[in-house]
Amino acid sequence: MSQNNQAVFETEKKFRCTDVEGVIQHALSIGFIKTHENIGEHDIYFTDKEHHFIEQRICLRIRQTEVHCEITHKWVSVDKWALYSKLENNIQIPHNNKENAISLLQSLWFLKDVDVKKIRNLYRKKIEKLVYTIAIDYIENTGYFVELEIVSQYAMQKKETQTIFNAFVDLFNDFNLQEEILPYRDIVRSSKSKQSKTK
Repeated sequence: MSQNNQAVFETEKKFRCTDVEGVIQHALSIGFIKTHENIGEHDIYFTDKEHHFIEQRICLRIRQTEVHCEITHKWVSVDKWALYSKLENNIQIPHNNKENAISLLQSLWFLKDVDVKKIRNLYRKKIEKLVYTIAIDYIENTGYFVELEIVSQYAMQKKETQTIFNAFVDLFNDFNLQEEILPYRDIVRSSKSKQSKTK
């Protein structure tokens, strides 16, 4: 595998948040370090012609920031403990090759689904072989979200995953986070649909 390709195991939950500053200050107080500030991310999501990707929460997207561009594929979510765990593959592509990547995916019969634009701040902490990430996201025309994520280079046992991840979430019990089960792709699609109906 080349250094531009990366496969990892990701477990995450997403929450709506009304006290972003409180979450940030608490994260810093327990050893998280801000690694990225105000990153502008433009995600273009694709689906298959039968829309199985949407139904099964399979992710295929092109993400572009000011400094990099990548294609990401996340396979079917495993949701057996109210956690979303999946194998994630990322392929880095030249920053100016986004349009070529779009054309390539469309030539393989994938359909453009929805664009998601967000501003992201990242806080990370590594404990042994696990990387803990707190993403503070502002989604255009939607609001603020907190995404808690653990990434590992190996697949953990079910009970181990549940125990470790729940302990991570419990660190933020005082902030009244409201879990959001839909991915950003579906949240934005629903929001745009409602806006078009009100016009």
